[in-house]
Amino acid sequence: MKNKELLIILDQVYKVTGFDAQYYRPSTLKRRLERRLLATRSKNYREYLVYLKKNPLEYNKFLEALTINVTEFFRDKRIFHTLKRKILPDILEKTAANKKKRIRIWSVGCSKGQEPYSLAIILKEILKNRINRFQIIIHATDLNNSVIKQAKTARYEKSEIKNVPQKYLNKYFIKNNNNEFKIKNNVKKLVRFRQHDLIKGNSLGKFDFILCRNLFIFFTLELQKELIKKIHASLRKEGILVLGTAETVKYEDLFSCLSFSDHIYQKIT
Repeated sequence: MKNKELLIILDQVYKVTGFDAQYYRPSTLKRRLERRLLATRSKNYREYLVYLKKNPLEYNKFLEALTINVTEFFRDKRIFHTLKRKILPDILEKTAANKKKRIRIWSVGCSKGQEPYSLAIILKEILKNRINRFQIIIHATDLNNSVIKQAKTARYEKSEIKNVPQKYLNKYFIKNNNNEFKIKNNVKKLVRFRQHDLIKGNSLGKFDFILCRNLFIFFTLELQKELIKKIHASLRKEGILVLGTAETVKYEDLFSCLSFSDHIYQKIT
């Protein structure tokens, strides 16, 4: 990254917020920063730095622009079909065979909660009245605290639930007077939201299943390698990892590939 003015901005953001953006791909940084230049009517990085120093609220807006992830319910339907048909039933069966009840799932970069709630709905569909036989906890994390707050409300506009099958909409959502659709409590209670920094944050323990989709594409290869190892360490023996459709695991000594088309991997060491 050679642009000195951009580096000065990132250094200023780090000093004030503690957020280190150096591992983001330069193309991602520049693209997201251009949005803030337009929003603040700054002609260049120098003007934006002046604006940033004079307007403390802009630091949060910059971070929101950088960390925002576009997501939706049941994104990439084929993958969710595989999870429902094969991956999650196998995890449930293995847990029961080992005479255990607790299943821990981690949705990394959960944004406004569509992914973890989609998982919760699928688990409800698989288990039906047997769900109380297990202790299921879906940990949903994101660096952006504002989207975490939205996710906790479990409320979505009509445009945000367009991918939800009608049978799930009828069964797991309630339409309120504001024309919003709210997740029912029997689904909501399966998910626990919290702000967490995957890069610098502490370990959240061991998981049976981790979804980290469409997050690595924003990072440098150097950071991707570090995060893969961190995620590997967060999985239990033979735990499952699902990446985004444009992401792959290159550590054959750490993971075996269960599905190339769905980007599903299993811990082997």
